[in-house]
Amino acid sequence: MINKFLFFFISISLISCNKEKVNDKPEDIFEKYRSSVVLIAIEYYYEVETGNTITYYSPSSEGKVFFSKKDILDNLSFSTGTGFIISENGEVITNNHVVNPQDDDFKHVVKNVYSEIKEKLFYDIQLYNDSLKQVREGIETYHEQLDFSEREYLMKKYNYCRQECTDLISLHENIENINFENSTARLVINRLGIAFDDTHITNFDDLQECVVIKLSEDENIDLALIQTKSKVFNKAPSYIFNFDYINPNDSENSDNSNRNDVNNPININDDVYMIGYNKGFLLANTSQGIKSQFTSGKISQDPKGQSKILYTIPTLEGSSGSPIVDKWGNLVAVNYAKISNSQNFSFGIPVKEVKTFYFK
Repeated sequence: MINKFLFFFISISLISCNKEKVNDKPEDIFEKYRSSVVLIAIEYYYEVETGNTITYYSPSSEGKVFFSKKDILDNLSFSTGTGFIISENGEVITNNHVVNPQDDDFKHVVKNVYSEIKEKLFYDIQLYNDSLKQVREGIETYHEQLDFSEREYLMKKYNYCRQECTDLISLHENIENINFENSTARLVINRLGIAFDDTHITNFDDLQECVVIKLSEDENIDLALIQTKSKVFNKAPSYIFNFDYINPNDSENSDNSNRNDVNNPININDDVYMIGYNKGFLLANTSQGIKSQFTSGKISQDPKGQSKILYTIPTLEGSSGSPIVDKWGNLVAVNYAKISNSQNFSFGIPVKEVKTFYFK
């Protein structure tokens, strides 16, 4: 009887040990990571050099092109993205394009502005020429009737118009000789900061200031590392992302033992989740502070051997740099792009590339 009882107890124990563990609930994954995902905001402009001429370009401002430092600082461009905390010393991973925005339209925009200036100059030159003609004819016609002060006034007016006209012609010629194709633009970050989930943000001063530490040198690996200036976080996260890949159902002798590792973490049709700030402050702002969004989807293309992971998570502007995690909460990718004209298919950079970038 005792032997039968022991056999039954051992059998039950073996069944319990071999029972596959249920994956984490999506809401538990969100609660675990939400304090570790930050909204990134950047104020910036471009310093455009064309020959010996410096112009300031702000693509998201109304005027776009400016000619003084004061004016550009009053018309900065602004954009947002997402990042996630990767260490205790203030480090955050995001996309290169979030903190290093590039704008290939600057040559076209600056050239158009200068074309408009040329048209205005040409119009002003014509006006001054007309004024010169009128003054000259007035002096010649009424020379004998004018007293000394009147002639002196007309001569001063004539010389002023002639000098102005000469200056405008010179400026017109200088613009005419500019080779805009050789223009270069240098990004200038005015301010870069992060905001934490569940905090109130009313202006840029409420953000924790950061600096760019490293940008990926590979144009196909859209990654960047930023760090808080203080090298600590104003709001300590409850969890820090890492590159450990844990599947509680893996064992040394199972067929699954090599499935979940940093080089091959995910399979087609697996569930994945994204925590991010779609549309930045527009969607994040609530009466209780800013709130991140939690969205889900599935791996929609076999990721093995691919340099990017395709999934069905809908994304919007601002979600760039968001972490993509699996059903166990493991980091599998960093969101960086979506298919044009679609909100339901997006791309992520595989975690193996993220790990290489971070430790390189």
